[in-house]
Amino acid sequence: MGLQDVILFSTALLAIVNPLGSAVLFAAVAGKFAPKIQRRMANQSAFAILIILLVCAWLGNSILGLMGLTKEMLQAAGGLILLTYGLRMVTVEDTKLTQSEQDTAQDVPEEHWKALAVVPLAIPGTVGAGTITTVIVKASEFANARDLLIISAVSLGVALVMWITFHSAGPIARRLGPIGMNIISRVMGILVTATAFGLLGRGIGGLLPGLAK
Repeated sequence: MGLQDVILFSTALLAIVNPLGSAVLFAAVAGKFAPKIQRRMANQSAFAILIILLVCAWLGNSILGLMGLTKEMLQAAGGLILLTYGLRMVTVEDTKLTQSEQDTAQDVPEEHWKALAVVPLAIPGTVGAGTITTVIVKASEFANARDLLIISAVSLGVALVMWITFHSAGPIARRLGPIGMNIISRVMGILVTATAFGLLGRGIGGLLPGLAK
């Protein structure tokens, strides 16, 4: 796994996670709690994100093997998932959660903050299908121990970014406002869409090598 691969993977993962969008989500879900609870939620959510990414990186290949899936199948499917997600970020406001998920989160009492920190803040609010697919695909492409450690280090970096973002969620949301958030979300969406086309092309090329000639 070369430097360029690491940079592309890191950029794609951050674009899909969309830290600023997650900051707005965190502010909306955790804003009703006391500051002390909000800090604990930020810690819990970032830790959950790290665990999810590490499980995907280290066990992703085993899961593929058990299900009889090939790397090319996952690349093609992942490309379609990311393409849908990226286009949604570009064309519509990305709210991270469905309306029913938002309503459910608002009804949770303060003593259940740990549940909210994992669902919906960590998953699917931050780590969704696109993020999981991206990590598993990269782990299937670079499956030796050294590369998995690099993927783990990138995952740790993303979790750290999210930890900082969650702790700064209130000021970020207030400073950017709806217009700033929309602009950033669409820029992220363009990056995700470009990544999706590359992933989809590699997957289809592997499944149908005649088309790649």
